Amino acid sequence: MMKTLMTAMKASISEVLEKMFYLPVEFKESLSSDNMELIKNDITKVCRLKVTGSFSAVFLLFIPDTLLLEMTQNFMGEAEENCTEEYLNGTLKEVLNMIIGNALKTLKTSKPPSLDIPEILNKDVKNIQPDSSIIAETTDGTMIMKIEL
Repeated sequence: MMKTLMTAMKASISEVLEKMFYLPVEFKESLSSDNMELIKNDITKVCRLKVTGSFSAVFLLFIPDTLLLEMTQNFMGEAEENCTEEYLNGTLKEVLNMIIGNALKTLKTSKPPSLDIPEILNKDVKNIQPDSSIIAETTDGTMIMKIEL
């Protein structure tokens, strides 16, 4: 299940970021521990979305401010000075919702999964492991999608 989900998530991340936020994406399959630490150090926001139904999963999106600001500007059509914390958090919740919803519609399940409301969490990047994470590099920063089944 994890392999199928990871494949669907990568396709969804590419589609959503490229079409909705005008950001090309490149996935990093293997990183040195030093490179992973550099990415973790840039992370400033975390959003979580729980899914229940045919299967249960928790999705965590870790993102740096620079990338989130660019996404918010592209999504909201606002100048940087108008992008409030509320706009940034709203964009983060919406991008996670779009990515997960788009990925889940491609999976064959006995009944449709149910998505909770996305929530902003305190930054905690200690437990990010590459085997259950997707590392997506864009021109404005690198984000990490962690999946917990």
